[in-house]
Amino acid sequence: MSEKANFSNIYKFYDLINTVLTLGFDKSWRDKAVSNLIGNTVLDLGSGTGAAFDQLINYETTAIDPDKKMLELNSFENKVLGSAENLPFDDNSFDNVFCSFVWRNVSDTNKALAEVYRVLKPGGKFILLDMTRPKNSFLRMLHKIGTFKVLHLIGLFTFNLKEYRFLYKSLDFYPQPEDHLKKDTFINLKIERMGLFNFVYLAVFTK
Repeated sequence: MSEKANFSNIYKFYDLINTVLTLGFDKSWRDKAVSNLIGNTVLDLGSGTGAAFDQLINYETTAIDPDKKMLELNSFENKVLGSAENLPFDDNSFDNVFCSFVWRNVSDTNKALAEVYRVLKPGGKFILLDMTRPKNSFLRMLHKIGTFKVLHLIGLFTFNLKEYRFLYKSLDFYPQPEDHLKKDTFINLKIERMGLFNFVYLAVFTK
């Protein structure tokens, strides 16, 4: 993925946009995702403003994000500025790595996945929740039209058209998760589709 966006320009609206794009189901899908967590420690990867705070409040959570302005709004006590491709943690540090609605914005997912594997403890879980396009070609076309209109309209109203155009394009940066995600060194990987058009997926990796 070669394109980048300055989320510092839209940090106050990023979580709202995810709510709009998921038709308001983002919280319930996060609830389902965290039901896969084990142990006590969690790295909230791409934590942003802390949208998963309510779901992870009972865990020993470390929030990491590359955007300083987003982290300033984050309610987690332990916050670290950093990227998925170069995690500033020791090997075998966490029971879980949790990532919701940001994976498609990661520049190098192969490197990020290797870093996630490194910082996970043996038997640990990588819980990945994100949006993609529907598999069905007709539904995929409808989804593209709908998200194009919504995101570009918001971009025009907020004078941040570049960033919202990036979010629209990010849904097509990577192939379908069933093709893009590989378990590689992980011992197991389960992928489940959710949403009206199955445009949301939950991937659970086990180290």
